[in-house]
This record gives sequence, structure tokens and C-alpha cells, in this order.
Amino acid sequence: MGVDPERLLALADEMAERAAEEDAGRAALAILAAHATLEAVVNELGAEAIGSFNYRARFLPKWHDLCERTIGRQLETASDLERIQALRDAIVGYRGDPERLDRRSTSPPPEPPGEIGAEDASWAVETARGVIAEFHRAAGRDAPGWL
Repeated sequence: MGVDPERLLALADEMAERAAEEDAGRAALAILAAHATLEAVVNELGAEAIGSFNYRARFLPKWHDLCERTIGRQLETASDLERIQALRDAIVGYRGDPERLDRRSTSPPPEPPGEIGAEDASWAVETARGVIAEFHRAAGRDAPGWL
């Protein structure tokens, strides 16, 4: 029983707006909610499409697996997924190497962010929307109405 992705995205929107208007500290909450939206969506889609879907796997490997098994390729927004993960990792204090969507990738990993602010929050929320929409288009599905 998780939180509905629509509610998580609405929270991300609200926190991004507040970060821009009131408090830059809310930017972190917006980014975490945008990341949680993506995690909820990948869990929902993965459970529908993959009989042996592993909910406990790390976020990026789940997206990688879902895309490979359902659309046969990675999303154009793959580097954006990696950047959202890097922002999330910075917020929670992760100090290791940036996680990659595809460990075999030869492209440079995302740069660890410095200060996180309102622009990062707005970017993360819009990017989460874009990633979800792109997956649905690539899979030949209608995007959720809440996007």
C-alpha cells in the first residue's frame, strides 16, 4: 500500500512552488517527492508488466529492466533519470559514485550537485512528468490524466 503517484506529484509541485516563493529549503522536499513519484510509477508499471518484478531493487536498475523488457530500449530521458537520482542522493547524504541506469554506459555520470535550489526542484518535477509521459508513449499507452 503506497501513496498514489498523483498525490506525490501534486506534493512535488506544491513544494517546488513554495521553494521558488518562500523557502529554498523546500526544494529538497520537491525533489524527494518527484523521485518518489517516479519510484511509485516504476513499481506500478513493473508489477503489471514483469511477473518476477523486484520491488526491492534499486531505483535505476528497476527503470532499466522495465524499459528493456517492455519497450526494448532505454528512454531518451535516461540521463535525466540519473540526474534526479544524483539530486536525491545528495539530499540524503549519499557519498558514493553516482548510480547509473546502465552500468555498461560509457557516457559520463551525472555531476554531483552543489547547492540545491528552487530551479533544481522545478526541473525535477517537470522531468518526472516528462519521463512518465515518455515511457507511456514508447509503450503505446495513454499517459495518466494527472500528468
